[in-house]
Amino acid sequence: MRVSLLILGLTLSSATFAQGGGNGVFTLPKQASNARQLAWGGSNVSFANRDITSAFNNPALINQTALMRPAMNINSQVPGVWSGNAAMGFAYKDWKFSGQFMFIDFGTFDAYDAGGNAQGTTNANETLFGITAAKKITEQLTIGISSKMSYQVLGPYIGNAVMFDAGALYQSKDSTWSLGGSIRNVGFMLTKFNENEKTPLDVQLGLSIKPKHMPFRFNLTFHDLQQRDLTYSQYLKSNNLFDANSSGFEDEAGFGEKVMRHFSFGGELILGKNFSILMGYNHQRRLELAPEQRKGVTGMGWGLEFKMSKFNITYGSAALFPGFNMNMFTVSAAIDEFKSK
Repeated sequence: MRVSLLILGLTLSSATFAQGGGNGVFTLPKQASNARQLAWGGSNVSFANRDITSAFNNPALINQTALMRPAMNINSQVPGVWSGNAAMGFAYKDWKFSGQFMFIDFGTFDAYDAGGNAQGTTNANETLFGITAAKKITEQLTIGISSKMSYQVLGPYIGNAVMFDAGALYQSKDSTWSLGGSIRNVGFMLTKFNENEKTPLDVQLGLSIKPKHMPFRFNLTFHDLQQRDLTYSQYLKSNNLFDANSSGFEDEAGFGEKVMRHFSFGGELILGKNFSILMGYNHQRRLELAPEQRKGVTGMGWGLEFKMSKFNITYGSAALFPGFNMNMFTVSAAIDEFKSK
């Protein structure tokens, strides 16, 4: 059973390490919302495509092509742990809206008390509901806001929170680049697991570039900008858990490493209108989750996207640590094209 607890811990870590050394609850608001984002290092706030679930990261990413295209994602994280989401967009006057649902199920596992005595079985899961509204202010500038409710169960303990997002997207007139930013998960806990918990605030800024006459797209995102230092030693120090005279703790990170921990990169090779190859990298994930002696491809991501008839299908994968990948599938359908027949 301790294996099951280890699996639960690793899954939580994959989503929450960016909060500062793994400090945080409510994993869903920090997870990649679709396969493209997963392949791109876990973040995207600057590229708006036909996937309505992109609005989970930046509410301003809802565009006209994403409306009437319901999308769903299924994510295989570790054995016995599944997550997914679904979203649907529609328009009313000058506003575009999206309704969203996310979940993660950690499964059922044996429970033990502090003394190691068996306490039967228990489970852990999390659910999130949200609604997003976006509006074009000018031909190039779109703004958006989201409100959401998250509910988490960890065995006999329950936590819930109300959170809000705000975002903006600026697209160049020639559509060769776009700049986006979002402030996510601003809110408050209705029920806490302990008194020190807060909602997982995340400030992101991103740039997407698609050079003319080149089959490439580049996506750069800086995440957790509200926190200067994302190293684990900083978390220990801020919580008075760090002894500078003790051994076994990482040395003070340099300026370059601290900047790179905020960085995730995505690339796309466009092989026609219906097929693309995706790749990405997340530096914080590599440093926090990979063993020192065997880093392998930890932090790397890759995927495929193709259009088949009226469906858009994307597969994304990310290496969390050597020998283990998180995988996600995204499927969206063009309802408007069905109606036109």
